[in-house]
Amino acid sequence: MTRLIGRDEEVARLTRLLDDAVAGTPVVVMVNGEAGVGKTRLIAEFADRARATGAVVLAGGCLELQGGAVPYGPLVQALRLLVRQHGEQETRRLCGPVWDELASLIAGVGEGPVQVASGLGAQHHVFLAVSRMFDHIGTLAPLVVVFEDVHWADTATLDLIAYLALTASDQRMMLVCGYRSGLRLGHPLRVRLAQPDFTRHTHRVALAPFTKGELRAFVAELTDGEVSPERADRYFELSEGNPYFTEQLVAADDPARPDLHVPESLTDLMHAQLAQLGPDATSVVRVAAVAGRQVGDTLLVQVAGVAESALDAALTECVDRQVLTEVVGDSYRFRHALLRETAYGTVRARERKRLHAALAEVLAEEVDRDPHVLPELAYHWSAADRVPEALRAAIGAGDLAARVRAFQDAEVQYRRALDLWTRHPDGAPAGFGHVQVLKVAADSARWAGHLKQAVDWADEAVAVATASAVDPQLLGELHERLGSYRWEAGFDAESVRSYRRAHELLEGQPPSALRSRVRSALATVEAKRGKYTDALDLADKAQEEAEQVGARAEVGRAKNSSGLALTLRGDHAMGIAALRDAYRIAEETDHLEDLLRAAGNLGVCLERAGQDAEAVEVFRQALERSRQLGLMGSRQAGLLANNACAMLFLVGEWDEAGRLIAEVLRYYPKRETTFQRLTKAEMDLATGRVDEAERLLESVRNHPSAQPKFLSPLYRCLAELAALRGDPAAALATVRHGIEAVAGTEEYLLRLQLCAFGLRVAADASLDAADLLPRTGVVEDDAEVAVLAALCVAEAERAAGTDTAATWHSITEAWRELGRPYPMAYALARCADAAARAGERDRAVAAGIEAAAIAERLGAGPLADTIRSIRRAHHLVPRETQSSRNPFGLTPRELEIVRLLDSGLTNRQMGSRLHVTKETVGTHLSNVYRKLGVDNKTQALRAVRDAGLLD
Repeated sequence: MTRLIGRDEEVARLTRLLDDAVAGTPVVVMVNGEAGVGKTRLIAEFADRARATGAVVLAGGCLELQGGAVPYGPLVQALRLLVRQHGEQETRRLCGPVWDELASLIAGVGEGPVQVASGLGAQHHVFLAVSRMFDHIGTLAPLVVVFEDVHWADTATLDLIAYLALTASDQRMMLVCGYRSGLRLGHPLRVRLAQPDFTRHTHRVALAPFTKGELRAFVAELTDGEVSPERADRYFELSEGNPYFTEQLVAADDPARPDLHVPESLTDLMHAQLAQLGPDATSVVRVAAVAGRQVGDTLLVQVAGVAESALDAALTECVDRQVLTEVVGDSYRFRHALLRETAYGTVRARERKRLHAALAEVLAEEVDRDPHVLPELAYHWSAADRVPEALRAAIGAGDLAARVRAFQDAEVQYRRALDLWTRHPDGAPAGFGHVQVLKVAADSARWAGHLKQAVDWADEAVAVATASAVDPQLLGELHERLGSYRWEAGFDAESVRSYRRAHELLEGQPPSALRSRVRSALATVEAKRGKYTDALDLADKAQEEAEQVGARAEVGRAKNSSGLALTLRGDHAMGIAALRDAYRIAEETDHLEDLLRAAGNLGVCLERAGQDAEAVEVFRQALERSRQLGLMGSRQAGLLANNACAMLFLVGEWDEAGRLIAEVLRYYPKRETTFQRLTKAEMDLATGRVDEAERLLESVRNHPSAQPKFLSPLYRCLAELAALRGDPAAALATVRHGIEAVAGTEEYLLRLQLCAFGLRVAADASLDAADLLPRTGVVEDDAEVAVLAALCVAEAERAAGTDTAATWHSITEAWRELGRPYPMAYALARCADAAARAGERDRAVAAGIEAAAIAERLGAGPLADTIRSIRRAHHLVPRETQSSRNPFGLTPRELEIVRLLDSGLTNRQMGSRLHVTKETVGTHLSNVYRKLGVDNKTQALRAVRDAGLLD
């Protein structure tokens, strides 16, 4: 191995991080760079140095398989190598008592029988077992775990990495993961890397290509200094500093030529390198290429068709020619994926099929001992055109992945199975008919976050079942699943039709858990439409039927629906109690869908009951659970994130809310983010990002939804947009349209929100809005309803000039009790106004100061303008803030932003410096521009310089 060139800084950083791990602070490092930049070489060097200090190193890599990744692939490989290097007895000593448990959870780790764990807790059990093993090793010596090529990692491995990064512990463990930069948009690893929590809890090491000087040193190391600097510089021009490409240029070059002979493309370069191999080495490389990026020595012996003595010589030649590299554990790996692809392309189609079949025959003998070879087996049988065998292997691989909740891997395998089905429908294993495969494929796609595909497969399952005249029970179940997927995908009307069709099919059938579930689904539909009494009637019948047939999970589902309806109707205590029961039952019965739905509804209802802190915690815990289970791409997680964002917005955690909603909008399809875009629009209006809010509102205003929870905030935001655009009459008309849209529902709170905003607009613009005053009695135990009703009255009194500071103070304290700083700041501003008009200057000054401080902390630009106008109108601004040194009234944070802007920093850089998001910086800048009366950065800096604010 050549001396490591140009990576001293990276090695030093990794060494410092290892010191932290040794001291009891676990470390997760993500090393990234382009293909061939030297990630593997850097990590290998660091691992060698760590071993030299006494650390235990576990190293494994992910394999690129067209047939889908192997669940926990790098972990399995690392533990197998540990056994080979140290023996079974020493491995047990290192890993401790958890070794047997882990070996039973992950196939292929131990020598005993494999029992793949399943259920909601299966993956979590694996994580806990791994964590305990790492903890035990750490008591004996520092532990370095290496996972290479995690851009090819299975979902389960990515979830394990996230678990190790996000779980607090004092383990003496360092996890180093290498991955290829430039991942496509939507790539599972790219999604994971963008998650704020993951980013905060990991360290990034980015490898850049060599500089010209570093590459000269590298070439000198490769050639013992026999290449001229000019020739080395030519290598640099062609490789652009990529170490691997440079190695290939040097390997393919003929030093006897006066001029550098360079292929026209990298593919030609690969061909040139492969052409240097002898016949036996070429045969071995072709077999290895068909096998995949990495192949074991045993597999080569059985398939290569080369005598064992000749095989040794051929492998030596492949390694010497830098085509293959030897991996610990008698395996060989291509030096680069491009080499493997090029070599694979040299194998004729007929020969490929033969080799794929031969590889599959060998792997088929290992399946009983190690079911994790099923993805490889399915790939090779399929490439060999052995359809029956490929179909069985694909279904088996999909089932294995689904049982450990590796849903993306399961979807890949089921898709393969369905593609093969039309060619050999009789090849499936017993118990797996076409409808069954479509059903499980749809469920896997749903949890993998591919709802459109889930709907398509579920729809196809219904069509196949209908054509086959299956029994009504199965057809009803398929319609129920289709309804659920359609609802999650945003096809509300189609979803209701599916649920009702399921109910029709099951009507007249004996009582069943399925019919109870359908009734619960319809109950939730009615609750979301604001028909709470109808929803409760359906939910009660669903619970009665579930109890009659002893279906515990369905009892929980019914309680979920009834709890939502009860709370929204105003029966908070009963509703929340029912939802807590539903959540507990979902955990007991290991029902993933019901668990996430119950968590989402419980959080919403806690917020409705004024228990905001607990609501935020419920949403955070549910999102963390989703992350641990690898379900952040699912619609359920997206809705949880939206609810969490709305809750964070209410309690004044606007920065966290902004990060969360941005993450959701970045990675979910547009049709699935209607509510999220509406939430983001509400936040943008509050922060003064009016143009962005208008764009978002235009994208959702025609969404075909009858849900009051959507319609009320939509019309309220549209009204606020019109008011900010200077058209109060249009704003008031929009409020009235909104009230009409939710008429006939039992959503009193949502109507009050519209009425309060309409009366506010009317008071500001001296318009008549007497019809908006609430005339219905207030629900006694609903604190938010009570304060909104009081707010409506206060706005009407303000319009008449009869409002008092006492009234606004009462409203302020009600919002304070609920923990809602934004409406509290507005009430404080009105309190200051009323107190000043009544001659209560001290109260007015105090209220104005508190209101301004809250608005500044939140970044609520339009509200800050309102507060500033009130304070100026009544001369409530303290003298020191009226100094000519700050004639524009910029806040300290806004002045700080302006100074950073003058230093040339971008919004992102300013956000990093101030520990806020770039969106928050943008909000502050919008406020600065508005106060200065300018439109852009240049004008703003000129204005503040002229005022001496940058001196």
